[in-house]
Amino acid sequence: MNEATTTTAGVMTQAPVLFGPGDALMGMLTRPAQPAPGDTACLMFNMGANHRVGPRRINVKLAHLLAARGVGSLRFDLGGIGDSEALATSSDLHVRAVHSLKAAMDTAERALGARQFVIVGMCSGVEHAMSAALADRRVVALSLFDGFAFPELRARLERNLRRALAAPAHPSFPGKARRWLQRHFLRSHSTTPMPGFFAERRAPEANEIWFGAALQRLAERNVAMQLLYSGSLHVCDRGRDQLGAFARKPFAQELRYEFLAEVDHTVCTARGQQLFLRSVGDWVAERCLVGSTGRRSQGSSRAPANAEPAMTTWAAL
Repeated sequence: MNEATTTTAGVMTQAPVLFGPGDALMGMLTRPAQPAPGDTACLMFNMGANHRVGPRRINVKLAHLLAARGVGSLRFDLGGIGDSEALATSSDLHVRAVHSLKAAMDTAERALGARQFVIVGMCSGVEHAMSAALADRRVVALSLFDGFAFPELRARLERNLRRALAAPAHPSFPGKARRWLQRHFLRSHSTTPMPGFFAERRAPEANEIWFGAALQRLAERNVAMQLLYSGSLHVCDRGRDQLGAFARKPFAQELRYEFLAEVDHTVCTARGQQLFLRSVGDWVAERCLVGSTGRRSQGSSRAPANAEPAMTTWAAL
């Protein structure tokens, strides 16, 4: 493990670190100046092909916020993304992602003294985070943003109607309409999905089966879960719409669910970042600072007034 250290006086220490097989993976350890009691740290990684800093450096801001509360973290690039080299551990993308996450846990365990982990997963990272939690019992909590969603008929109709009414007035509408026509009617524009992290590998029905089974197993293991959905991607929500039929499952009641209407998918606005950091930062810090006992009941405690405990659904993004 190779490190070079930079310090923000009185607040935290940050250190770049190489780890994993052949030191192929790159990350940044953030140590609080005054660590809070406990043995839980936070892991953050890529959203799609974004660098480990996250969209609009949201992971950096979250790491600093957590450090101010005494929580250590490691933000890193999965193998083959950003500054990390590809891992030759498996031909399966999601297996390689789990290997990267397990290597990150091993490193944070040595460097931060952590024995348990909260993982923050965004968009495509949601499946990776859930898979890592299924594979490694050191994961005790997951904060999942804009992952799988299975809205039922009424929610889909309302969403599509609102999008149709709002689209013509949006500045990006002409360009999007032109690109849609080119993709569908011009042979020069390919409609083949991009490989790797951006390729759909399962049918929606298979996603739904996997997601439901994964959530139930994680709930049975008392893994706390926070499920967040953005207003720009899902447009509307009337009481856990994105969970669809899963919202009625008994184990869904242990989960924190929030629809963040003012937050967009890539947290572009200052207001959206403020809301995201407040929600995720508070929840992750609490998960890291509470003991492992009672963790499940704490997963849905102190929910905001407009949030209902529920289970998330996964629609491929």
